Amino acid sequence: MKTVFHLADGDDDIQDATIRYAGGIFDDDSVEIDAVAVVANASGIDLVRADSTYAEDIAELSKGDVQFIACEKSMQAAGLTIDDIHDAAETAPTSVGVLTRLQDEGYRYIKVP
Repeated sequence: MKTVFHLADGDDDIQDATIRYAGGIFDDDSVEIDAVAVVANASGIDLVRADSTYAEDIAELSKGDVQFIACEKSMQAAGLTIDDIHDAAETAPTSVGVLTRLQDEGYRYIKVP
Protein backbone atom coordinates (compact mmCIF):
# COMPACT_ATOMS: atom_id res chain seq x y z
CA MET A 1 0.00 0.00 0.00
CA LYS A 2 1.15 3.54 -0.75
CA THR A 3 0.13 6.72 1.10
CA VAL A 4 0.45 10.40 0.27
CA PHE A 5 0.23 13.02 3.01
CA HIS A 6 -0.86 16.46 1.81
CA LEU A 7 0.50 19.36 3.89
CA ALA A 8 -0.73 22.89 3.18
CA ASP A 9 -0.20 24.44 6.62
CA GLY A 10 2.95 26.04 8.04
CA ASP A 11 1.91 25.63 11.67
CA ASP A 12 4.73 24.01 13.67
CA ASP A 13 2.42 21.48 15.35
CA ILE A 14 0.98 20.41 12.00
CA GLN A 15 4.42 20.09 10.42
CA ASP A 16 5.56 18.06 13.41
CA ALA A 17 2.54 15.79 13.00
CA THR A 18 3.32 15.33 9.30
CA ILE A 19 6.84 14.15 10.07
CA ARG A 20 5.53 11.80 12.78
CA TYR A 21 2.86 10.37 10.45
CA ALA A 22 5.27 9.91 7.54
CA GLY A 23 7.71 7.92 9.64
CA GLY A 24 5.29 6.34 12.07
CA ILE A 25 3.07 4.71 9.47
CA PHE A 26 5.80 2.10 8.98
CA ASP A 27 5.43 1.09 12.66
CA ASP A 28 1.80 0.03 12.22
CA ASP A 29 1.81 -3.73 11.73
CA SER A 30 -1.83 -3.69 10.61
CA VAL A 31 -0.90 -2.23 7.21
CA GLU A 32 1.86 -3.08 4.77
CA ILE A 33 3.32 0.19 3.51
CA ASP A 34 5.45 0.18 0.37
CA ALA A 35 5.90 3.91 -0.10
CA VAL A 36 5.00 7.25 1.43
CA ALA A 37 4.98 10.69 -0.18
CA VAL A 38 4.62 14.06 1.49
CA VAL A 39 3.38 16.82 -0.82
CA ALA A 40 3.92 20.31 0.59
CA ASN A 41 2.20 23.40 -0.77
CA ALA A 42 0.93 26.80 0.40
CA SER A 43 2.53 27.63 3.77
CA GLY A 44 3.25 23.92 4.23
CA ILE A 45 6.17 24.50 1.86
CA ASP A 46 8.14 25.61 4.93
CA LEU A 47 8.50 21.97 5.93
CA VAL A 48 10.76 21.19 2.97
CA ARG A 49 12.91 24.31 3.13
CA ALA A 50 16.64 23.60 3.41
CA ASP A 51 16.69 25.47 6.74
CA SER A 52 13.58 23.75 8.09
CA THR A 53 13.43 22.66 11.71
CA TYR A 54 12.80 19.20 10.25
CA ALA A 55 15.76 19.14 7.83
CA GLU A 56 17.44 16.24 9.65
CA ASP A 57 14.18 14.29 9.84
CA ILE A 58 13.60 14.80 6.11
CA ALA A 59 17.12 13.64 5.31
CA GLU A 60 16.66 10.51 7.42
CA LEU A 61 13.15 9.64 6.19
CA SER A 62 14.10 10.19 2.55
CA LYS A 63 16.80 7.52 2.87
CA GLY A 64 13.96 5.02 3.27
CA ASP A 65 10.62 4.87 1.53
CA VAL A 66 9.48 8.48 2.11
CA GLN A 67 9.49 10.95 -0.77
CA PHE A 68 9.11 14.70 -0.18
CA ILE A 69 7.66 16.87 -2.94
CA ALA A 70 7.50 20.67 -2.99
CA CYS A 71 4.95 22.54 -5.11
CA GLU A 72 6.73 24.90 -7.51
CA LYS A 73 3.73 27.28 -7.62
CA SER A 74 3.89 27.61 -3.83
CA MET A 75 7.65 28.07 -3.98
CA GLN A 76 7.19 30.87 -6.50
CA ALA A 77 4.49 32.52 -4.37
CA ALA A 78 6.80 32.41 -1.34
CA GLY A 79 9.76 33.76 -3.32
CA LEU A 80 11.70 30.51 -2.98
CA THR A 81 14.02 28.89 -5.49
CA ILE A 82 15.23 25.31 -5.74
CA ASP A 83 18.27 26.38 -3.71
CA ASP A 84 15.95 27.14 -0.78
CA ILE A 85 14.48 23.63 -0.82
CA HIS A 86 15.95 20.62 1.01
CA ASP A 87 18.21 18.53 -1.21
CA ALA A 88 16.15 15.42 -0.46
CA ALA A 89 12.94 17.03 -1.72
CA GLU A 90 11.77 16.88 -5.31
CA THR A 91 9.62 19.51 -6.92
CA ALA A 92 6.45 19.30 -8.98
CA PRO A 93 4.86 22.05 -11.10
CA THR A 94 1.66 22.00 -9.00
CA SER A 95 0.50 20.22 -5.89
CA VAL A 96 -2.85 19.33 -7.44
CA GLY A 97 -1.11 17.76 -10.41
CA VAL A 98 1.24 15.60 -8.37
CA LEU A 99 -1.54 14.63 -5.94
CA THR A 100 -3.72 13.57 -8.85
CA ARG A 101 -0.90 11.58 -10.43
CA LEU A 102 0.01 9.83 -7.18
CA GLN A 103 -3.60 8.88 -6.50
CA ASP A 104 -3.84 7.53 -10.05
CA GLU A 105 -0.75 5.43 -9.21
CA GLY A 106 -2.59 3.92 -6.25
CA TYR A 107 -1.53 6.19 -3.40
CA ARG A 108 -4.09 6.66 -0.62
CA TYR A 109 -4.65 10.35 0.17
CA ILE A 110 -4.43 11.79 3.70
CA LYS A 111 -4.80 15.51 4.33
CA VAL A 112 -2.79 16.77 7.31
CA PRO A 113 -4.23 17.76 9.76
